[in-house]
Amino acid sequence: MYYFLCNFCVKLLNRFPEVAELRDVCWLEIRGVLNTLVLSPNTQYAAYLVFKMIDARGFHNRPVELSVNVFGGHGSTKIVCLDPNEEHPHRRVEGLQRPNARSDGWLEIEMGEFFNTGLDDEVQMSVVETKGGNWKSGLFIEGIEVKPKEEN
Repeated sequence: MYYFLCNFCVKLLNRFPEVAELRDVCWLEIRGVLNTLVLSPNTQYAAYLVFKMIDARGFHNRPVELSVNVFGGHGSTKIVCLDPNEEHPHRRVEGLQRPNARSDGWLEIEMGEFFNTGLDDEVQMSVVETKGGNWKSGLFIEGIEVKPKEEN
């Protein structure tokens, strides 16, 4: 289940029948919840935000907060830059993680990791940018993808 707490509208088609387009908002807050019973037990997972930017505004040199938390347990929060363009980075986003291009044409950025013990837990995931106050648009969200973390 995904909660889009901003002014989104449905736009593109891809592997999902619908995706969300961010249109002219200054407060970005996306939240998702996943029950761990649908995942393999005793497995390390990572959550990835999957998105595109088409004529995007308001993300250049703006930090965004990503978090992944197991309800009542371990969690992590990180500050990233969703803008894949690294030209002329401002010091507020210099050195921050940026998204990677996928083979399907979408961008992805790791939100965080968690270990699924196999118990009935909830993983709460969020994407938040509420401090900048600048208008944002042109962000297309395909979803939050949760997949097993590859072992090195």
